[in-house]
Amino acid sequence: MMFPSILPQLWLRCWLLVALLALLLPVAQAQQKVKVVTRTLEQSWGCPPGMPVTIQAEKATVRVQGWNKPTVQVVLRLSARHPEQAVAEQDLPVARYRLQQSGNAIYLVNFFTLPTGAPAVRSDLRAEYTIMMPTGNPIKIVNAYGQTELTDLTGQQELEQSFGKIALRDLRGTIKVTARYTDLTASNLQANFTCEATKSAVQAQGLGGNSTMNNYFGSVRLQLAANLSKLTVVADRTEVVISAPQPELFAYQLAVQQGTLTVPTAYAASKKSSASRATLTASKGASRRVVRVTTSYAPLTLQTEPLSPSSNPSCFIPLPLCSAYTPCASIGTCFG
Repeated sequence: MMFPSILPQLWLRCWLLVALLALLLPVAQAQQKVKVVTRTLEQSWGCPPGMPVTIQAEKATVRVQGWNKPTVQVVLRLSARHPEQAVAEQDLPVARYRLQQSGNAIYLVNFFTLPTGAPAVRSDLRAEYTIMMPTGNPIKIVNAYGQTELTDLTGQQELEQSFGKIALRDLRGTIKVTARYTDLTASNLQANFTCEATKSAVQAQGLGGNSTMNNYFGSVRLQLAANLSKLTVVADRTEVVISAPQPELFAYQLAVQQGTLTVPTAYAASKKSSASRATLTASKGASRRVVRVTTSYAPLTLQTEPLSPSSNPSCFIPLPLCSAYTPCASIGTCFG
């Protein structure tokens, strides 16, 4: 049956259409010069080893960079955008925040609150965090309708993102990501990495360490580093591409239900196929580093060619569709 096998591609195309419409909607407004009103807050705290940093963000860009100082330094910019300066100034106070140390933890929070009886918000409200923190301290982030970037961290990292983009670079330690309707890109992960994704596009290059990944109704594209110790991917209605420039370093256990399995010529003899299922169990050496992948109703590919950095399809809803309140949640319900 062919129809189920094309569901992931149809879903991704649907989101691309939504993205295109989102780009077309603000064309009329683009003819007017937008006024930007900004409030900038800066704060820092001493952060000894083990002190956690917790971020609760909404419609925010969150950039976190590790450094070798025992200090957390935060710059938070709240902004309102509208063609009329007076409207932007009126709406900016709706963007609220809390930056504080409570006990043995640091909390960074932004949110949007409209006072009772106040007129509806007409501006595009945004928040932008720039955070420098000790490399090895634990961090937990919850972000909705935004973008999150983590760089040069080595401790325990936990991220939950709904809608938007995630970028992970040069990370070690332990990483746990929960992603919904999100584009996730990663490079040089040498960590214990766990990813639970739904309707998300996931791409990683230079994937080392020990990784476990689940994704449903999305896409997974992974390029393996030579020091990868173990990889497990469990997917459904999700196209999976595994790039292994040095394929002999690993053993493979691949399976696809109601989909196609493509492997390099050197592994073709180990491939087994039936009417509804295709598998590959192979090892070119004595390697105990196993790559296990299962998916269904979508293609599964093992290749030796490197991934293209721009080959990941976009799956997220662009932020111009989202207000500070409920429209994004409504869209997510419609397509969820």
